[in-house]
Amino acid sequence: MNSRGKRSQLWVKLAIGAGILLGLALLIQTISTYFFVYDKLIHEEAYREADRQQTALIRLAAQEGIKDVRKLAPVLTELQRNSPRQVAWMRVIDMDGNILAESGTPLTAALSAQQLHRLMELHQTLKREHPFHSSTIFISLLRFRLVGPPLSAPPPERFSPTPFPLNPPRFPGREAPTFTEIAIYQEGVSIPFGALRTNLIIGCLAALALLLSMLLIGILFTRFLRARQLEQQVELARTVQTGLLPSPQTLLPSSASVDFGAVFTPASTIGGDFYDLFTAENGQTSIVLGDVAGKGISAAILMGVVHGAIRSMDWTHSASDHERSTVRLNQFLCEKTARERFASLFWAYFTPETGLLHYINAGHLPPLLIRPHGTERLDGGGPVLGLLPAAQYHSGKASIGAGDLLIVFSDGIAEAMNSSEEEFGDERIAEIANANGGRHPRQICDAIVEGIGTFLGPMKPHDDQTLLIVRLTPVATPNAALEASDAETVPA
Repeated sequence: MNSRGKRSQLWVKLAIGAGILLGLALLIQTISTYFFVYDKLIHEEAYREADRQQTALIRLAAQEGIKDVRKLAPVLTELQRNSPRQVAWMRVIDMDGNILAESGTPLTAALSAQQLHRLMELHQTLKREHPFHSSTIFISLLRFRLVGPPLSAPPPERFSPTPFPLNPPRFPGREAPTFTEIAIYQEGVSIPFGALRTNLIIGCLAALALLLSMLLIGILFTRFLRARQLEQQVELARTVQTGLLPSPQTLLPSSASVDFGAVFTPASTIGGDFYDLFTAENGQTSIVLGDVAGKGISAAILMGVVHGAIRSMDWTHSASDHERSTVRLNQFLCEKTARERFASLFWAYFTPETGLLHYINAGHLPPLLIRPHGTERLDGGGPVLGLLPAAQYHSGKASIGAGDLLIVFSDGIAEAMNSSEEEFGDERIAEIANANGGRHPRQICDAIVEGIGTFLGPMKPHDDQTLLIVRLTPVATPNAALEASDAETVPA
């Protein structure tokens, strides 16, 4: 991978990391904001509830005609009895923190003058945990007067109290300021949290969605990099595989006895089919087409092994050498590969001087030898390679005459199936070859491939398609070839 690709990957990873951090920050911010607002709202609502209780106290005291705050204990007790789930205790205190009247059982002593001043100025509530009820209590302090505006007048503004000095002067005849301390249970505070909780849920879902998206992108990006690397390796393997195939420009430059055309179309990027034509050291023309079971990289690897073994073996001198080489190749595959990784193989060598084609068909579809007077199937040989370690193989031979065509193909050609589950078959191959017999082998290949496409219609090939058509031109006459073959000994 070049430096530009590495920089791009680095920027993508940084963006993913930034997205994850942003998602975490958004989630934390949403939760902390919710609890902050929740705490603020519940304190304010507890203060409002205390204010409502004090208003009820003033009205009830006015109805009872009470003028002395020290006589408010029965009224406080009645108010607390009417709201047992809201009010923990109530008491009236003076500026010095002395208790003038109370109801319930307070958890704290009377507030000091300093605390009174702070609570009154800031309109705060004190939050305390109840040791016996396992509940939270909010303590509010409000300015209290028995003598005040008529009961029909609106209650004083809660958030706009008149400031008062910490130590007000005491003048004879003037009433000293008093306060009500009202403790409210948290369970008794009624707040519409619907919108707040909706915002919390939406914010958390958005943050989690961002986090999950970044994590998913990170995982997929890693897989994408691996897939991209694998794709590059597969493309390289395809290039190598294609480079192994023969071409008319490189095949037999000094020989005019061979002319061929071929088609190789793997079902995926790379396949398990292969073919080869080359001139052996003794001048024989070697013709090979194999089909490894399966598709993809594993099949291509085994194809490379078989292909390399064929090139390295000395099998074109005689029929016995050919048979021994096939046995060795079968034993090698049985030892080194799993049973499901077998291979079919047709390999042959042609002697132009005698016009003889010696071949072994190891479990492959029988190639067709198209002659002017008919079609011959070359099916002699033995089973597929890689399954039976003790398998034996026998060489076959055919006399090649002028104008004969050898057509070798994989099962992806003959067994191509249309939507009616009908196979293309070798009879159609022979029919197209006979109809185009006078043309170049490459043109015959194109005609067969075109016929397969028309036959399949919208269906896609399910297997690798490999087609090899070879026109072999003998130097000697067929009769001379038969005489030479009769003199040759082929072991059983």
